[in-house]
Amino acid sequence: MTKGADLYRLQGFDSEGDKKRRRLKEIEAVLGESEALRQARRGVENAEKRTHSWARKQRDLDLQVQGLADKISREEQRLYSGVIKNPKELEDIQTEVAALKRRRQQLEGDLLEAMIAREDAEAEQAEAQKHLDEEQANWSASQAELTGEQEKLQEELAEIEQARAGLLPSIDAGDLVIYEGLRRRKGGAAVVELRDGTCGGCGVAVSPVLEWQLRQGKLVTCSNCERIIVRL
Repeated sequence: MTKGADLYRLQGFDSEGDKKRRRLKEIEAVLGESEALRQARRGVENAEKRTHSWARKQRDLDLQVQGLADKISREEQRLYSGVIKNPKELEDIQTEVAALKRRRQQLEGDLLEAMIAREDAEAEQAEAQKHLDEEQANWSASQAELTGEQEKLQEELAEIEQARAGLLPSIDAGDLVIYEGLRRRKGGAAVVELRDGTCGGCGVAVSPVLEWQLRQGKLVTCSNCERIIVRL
């Protein structure tokens, strides 16, 4: 019959292995881009769009202002060239020039607003880029740390699996079935120590008969919680 001590050692390997696998799953879940990094990147993208939009509007307004300036210049040349003698036609040109100048003045106001808005957008973009750079640096450092921990855990888990495999031949197949069933039902605590004559799992006193069986190296289970009891 398998000694409970071997099952206790096996449980130690299994519990430690479970702990490391849980941590590996946690690491795998957070590896890759964080939500904070994705938000920072979206912030830069949105700021770039605003900057480009205002830059495009500024260029369009600048072209319109320049176009009006050229048209005003041409009309004023006609007005003052002396070529046109008809008073009504001269009056019409003066009216048109005045309207063009009013329109140019309005567009120049819009252009100034666009220039200010573009400067503000560029400042927001620079701030967003700074924030992204900081998040990127923090994320890179975190990823390097997590990757290092992951590699270490994988190595330790491989060592545990090797030690576990080396222990299995010394354990009776029937006892292993009992152990694995208990481990599933008892949340991983299938094997407990005898503590001052009581079960280390539930605290119920162990009968003299069971204590005698323990001394004989037999596999003993608690009459109350059914866990395997060992004397270490």
